[in-house]
Amino acid sequence: MKINRTILPPGRIGLAVSGGSDSVALAFLLTKGGKKKNAAERFVILHVDHGLRPESKEEYRFVRALAKKLGVPFHGTHAKVVQAKGESLEMAARRVRLAFFEKKMRTLKLDAIATGHHMDDVAETFLMRIRRASGPVGLAGIKETSRVGAIRFVRPLLGCRDSELKDYLRKYGEEWREDASNDDVSIERNKVRHEVIPYLEKALDENLVEHLFRISRFLAASAAPAGAAHSRAAHSAGTARTAAPLA
Repeated sequence: MKINRTILPPGRIGLAVSGGSDSVALAFLLTKGGKKKNAAERFVILHVDHGLRPESKEEYRFVRALAKKLGVPFHGTHAKVVQAKGESLEMAARRVRLAFFEKKMRTLKLDAIATGHHMDDVAETFLMRIRRASGPVGLAGIKETSRVGAIRFVRPLLGCRDSELKDYLRKYGEEWREDASNDDVSIERNKVRHEVIPYLEKALDENLVEHLFRISRFLAASAAPAGAAHSRAAHSAGTARTAAPLA
């Protein structure tokens, strides 16, 4: 599988692994199944147990065992999520997670944290932001690189489909953990993933996800500084044309 390794900094990288298929695939791909030279010095697996679901402690153990299998260090935490006034549970969990990542960026001297976001995430975000009447910057959605405070995030799997990542893991007999809450269609993203996109693929465009991804890359290029716009647009168009094989 080809991923965009060009966005990875040369130093040490934290891998944000929840236990889901996308982040597990990320860990296997970047470490080459633990066979990458100097993988232990190059990568460290980070995991946050938010303590919000009964199965979260088992997921913590699963990710810790995965790190051992891949031969890379593991740093996890059993967090306590307390909502601030006016804060949703999701926002509170994100705040706790970001605080952990920021601490590890500093104490482990990490150059970036990689996440397993993929093409389907980009398409879902695009549709959700249409509902909010977002402009070009908002519709550009999930970027390959971004900063949140002191944290630099990199997302090398944006050119991959979720199904391709799962097929990759199945091919090598690797397991992952499914979060049961991902099936709850009362949550907006889940509704878009399980109901809206399948309907639009059937009624309108069977290649909807790839096309929304391509549009989002064009928008990202148009919103970029003038000096970078041309090169990013060319890269985005090339990535979109080969989106399926890249996975």
